[in-house]
Amino acid sequence: MTSQHAPNCCPAPAVADEGRCRDAASIFAALSDVTRLQVALFIYRCSPNPVCACSFPEVFNISRSTISHHLTKLVNAGILGREQQGKWAYYSIASEFDTQLLDIVAKHVPQQTTRRKEAAVTKILFACRQNAGRSQMAAAIAQELATSDVTIMSAGTEPAEEVHPEVRDALAEIALEPFAQPEKLDPTKVKMADWVITMGCGESCPIFPGTHYEDWEVADPSREPTEVVREIRDDITKRVKELLSRIS
Repeated sequence: MTSQHAPNCCPAPAVADEGRCRDAASIFAALSDVTRLQVALFIYRCSPNPVCACSFPEVFNISRSTISHHLTKLVNAGILGREQQGKWAYYSIASEFDTQLLDIVAKHVPQQTTRRKEAAVTKILFACRQNAGRSQMAAAIAQELATSDVTIMSAGTEPAEEVHPEVRDALAEIALEPFAQPEKLDPTKVKMADWVITMGCGESCPIFPGTHYEDWEVADPSREPTEVVREIRDDITKRVKELLSRIS
């Protein structure tokens, strides 16, 4: 039998699956646009935190309609996932998307340096899930210790109706009151902050460039005995003092 190949020709490999190639082509097509690739890398680097739609126009200096077009393309290609929370949409890398491609690109594409203009007042946002315990204590203590050029804010991803009574008592022991009524963590508040300190809700906090983020591993004081709540309060006090010393 006569060979159909030239002497130095490799044997014909199996043809790639058409359906898989079609899926891959749609991904490459979506990422072939420079802005969409930048958006995908930005969200990838923010993982596992979701990114609020409100941050993109400022980050990329383009209109809301244009960024909405790019985000929709990335969602339709299966690269991004979208979740609606109230009036805001949050974007993250789709759970079923293989991130190896973005991982390779991210290693070879440096980030642009973005520096926020120095502000006369430094804003610190303390956040936890219910805004009824840890973030209330942190904000109240920070408000007491901070200088006049520091503004304190506080919020929660799932705010409670009121501050936990054991937290009120622990603060009263050091002559302090809760910072404020529990309120919802809104992206606009996060965007205002220079520092965002999360305690148990870091994965739900939207990311904005130029903001410093820290996640403190602090126990939840809800329904804990007095001695435990005091220990949590004292731990938070040490952390707040250390943070303020760094900021100043």
